[in-house]
Amino acid sequence: MSGWLVDAHVHIHDCFPLPDFLAGALTNLSAGAQELGLPQGTPGCLMLTESAGADYFRRLRDGDLALPADWKLRPSAADPSVVALYRGQPRVVLIAGRQIATRERLEVLALGWDGFIPDGAPISEVLERVRAEDAGAVIPWGFGKWWGRRGAQVAELVELAAPGTLFLGDNGGRPRLAPRPRLFRQAAERGVWTLPGSDPLPFPWQAGRAGSYGIFLPADPELDRPASQIKELLRSAESQPIGFGQREQLLRFVRAQANLRIRHLSGRRNR
Repeated sequence: MSGWLVDAHVHIHDCFPLPDFLAGALTNLSAGAQELGLPQGTPGCLMLTESAGADYFRRLRDGDLALPADWKLRPSAADPSVVALYRGQPRVVLIAGRQIATRERLEVLALGWDGFIPDGAPISEVLERVRAEDAGAVIPWGFGKWWGRRGAQVAELVELAAPGTLFLGDNGGRPRLAPRPRLFRQAAERGVWTLPGSDPLPFPWQAGRAGSYGIFLPADPELDRPASQIKELLRSAESQPIGFGQREQLLRFVRAQANLRIRHLSGRRNR
């Protein structure tokens, strides 16, 4: 069976050595293909979700970053994507996208789009803008972000969404033994599917996580227009796409959250 292995939530942070990032993605996507019984040449797709101030997609597309040996990049002329060839074979595709922080301290991912939306607007306005730009609109899970009033707001947005116009995002950093969020089930009942992604955090030890958690989309891969094809496949999906990979172990989750807290407090002290 042919198709795409898709990690729907990827960051390239400044602390990531590019060789480690690409090698980790290739290893993880190959493991995903093996898990699902797919050919080892099955192409993988990393949906970049860059925060304000980050612009790794443009730097890769424009050739501004030195590549490790055995890797070459081939930008697409048809849509915002770059095909990464390993030893001459198209193995990993990087697709542009944005992560926007909303006024409610939620996040929205805009998949398959290389524009920019400023942080700080209400989530309803951000979603409207993302859809108007023909990007895939995703509200990703975040630790504590779907509790209380914010959780109720996400549930309301899911209730109002037509299938194919909104997705929820699962996170590879969510503890492996944690119960599945109730919103995922409620969304699925309305045809709003969940898109898993690795969501690497800004620590050097996370550099090799890309491609470790995602979905498989059956198709004949169109390497000349991967962003457009993947958005079409997601919007037309009639059931929850099959997943691959595993989420984080509890101790690594605790370590990551502790490091994020330290990073946040350090940033406040340095203002």
